[in-house]
Formats: sequence, C-alpha cells, structure tokens
Amino acid sequence: MKKIALLLLYTILFAACKTDQKPKQLQVINNSESSELTFILELDTKENSRVDVETFTQALSDFIVEREPSSVYGYFISEDGQKVTLIERYNNSEDAIQHGIDFINGPNFDKFFEIFEIEYFITIGKASDEFKKFTKENGFEIEYRESIGGFVRR
Repeated sequence: MKKIALLLLYTILFAACKTDQKPKQLQVINNSESSELTFILELDTKENSRVDVETFTQALSDFIVEREPSSVYGYFISEDGQKVTLIERYNNSEDAIQHGIDFINGPNFDKFFEIFEIEYFITIGKASDEFKKFTKENGFEIEYRESIGGFVRR
C-alpha cells in the first residue's frame, strides 16, 4: 500500500511539474537578418531504381545526422522516381562550407554522383563571399537568391 501511495504521489508531482512549464516563446527574425542558408537541389536519378535511390538517400541521411550541422536535410522523390529534390538548411555560411568540405572529402561523394546528376542548385539566404568562392573553386554551379521578404520563427 505504501508503494502505491508513493507512486501516486510521484505521478501527481510529475504531472504538476509538467503543467507548470510555460510554452516556449518563439522569436521572429526577418529573413534578411538571418544568417541561415538553404540549399535546394533538383536531382536526376540517372535511371537508377527507386529502391537504390531510397536506400542511398536513407544511408546518407543517417550518416549526415550524426556528423553535420544541418538543421534540415531531406530528400523528396517524384511520383515517377526520376527526380529528387534535396533540401538542406545550415545556420550560416561557415556551417555550409564545412558541409561542403565533409561532403567532398567523405565516403559518399562518388556514390552521390553515381546515383544523381545535379540539374540545378539554388542557395537562398545571405551567402558569404567565402562560401561563393569555395563552391566555385570546387565546381558547383549555384544560383544565389537573397531575401526580399519573409521571416523565420524560432
């Protein structure tokens, strides 16, 4: 009986602690003031099977989540399995450069280009000159777009 009373007391205290917590206030930051960079890549699957594409993208996602500073990283496939859109978001140009270094020197670089061909690569946000120089020197053709409105809520 004592154990049941203690368990009941613990449950009530735990529930009370949970309900006393205030919801986190989200801050609104204008896109033009944010240092975040987002990559949008349109990829052709080069006639690879949907299973091979999905297996590789999941393995790559599992690899990157453990090692990379990206806050968003996702692959989205078309109904016919021929096109994939890759979305990546980084806190700033420095994190994006580090991702580029890790990608180029990592174990998945060659396999990525066996599975995909980059049709276009758009970077949105305020990319630093260092980022633009790094990507150009490494052969990435990127279209850059800066904010003309909008916000980030955190």
